Amino acid sequence: MSVDYSPTGEEVVTGGYDRTVRIFNARQGHSRDIYHTNRMQRVFSVIYTMDNKYVLSGSDDGNVRLWKARASEKMGVVGYRERAHLEYAEKLKEKFAHVPEIKRINRHRNVPKAIKNAQKKKSLMLNSRKVKEENVRKHTKEENRKERIPERTKAIVAVKK
Repeated sequence: MSVDYSPTGEEVVTGGYDRTVRIFNARQGHSRDIYHTNRMQRVFSVIYTMDNKYVLSGSDDGNVRLWKARASEKMGVVGYRERAHLEYAEKLKEKFAHVPEIKRINRHRNVPKAIKNAQKKKSLMLNSRKVKEENVRKHTKEENRKERIPERTKAIVAVKK
C-alpha cells in the first residue's frame, strides 16, 4: 500500500495490506525486518524519519506507530566498552555467516499465523504450477518447447538499454 526510501537510499520500507511493515535492503529481494502487532490493521502509509533511525506507520485503525529502523539497536548513549562489544559481535556474525546454524538464526523472522499460512499456500501454488510446466515441457515436441522463465524475471515487463 505504501513505500518509502530511507534517507540514505540503502533501504526501502513498505506497509502492506497484510498488516505488516517490512524493511528491505534496496538491492535484495527479501525483507530484513518484519514489524507487526496483534491490534494493527491494514497499513496504508509508511515513512522514514530524516535521521534514518525510525519508521512511522499509519494503519486502518487510525493509529500512527513509531518503529525503530533497527529493532535490536540500543537507544541512548552507548559507552566505549559496550560499543566495542557490539562491534565485535557484529564482526563475529559476518565472519560465521556461512555456517548453516548461524544463517538459519539470521534468517528467522516471526510473522503472524495468517501470513505464514498465506506464504505456504502461495509456495504450494507456485510449486504446482512449476511441476505442471515441467510436465508439459517434458511431453511436448522439441520444436514446440518454450524456454523456462524464472519467477523473478516473470515480473519484469521491460528492460531499457
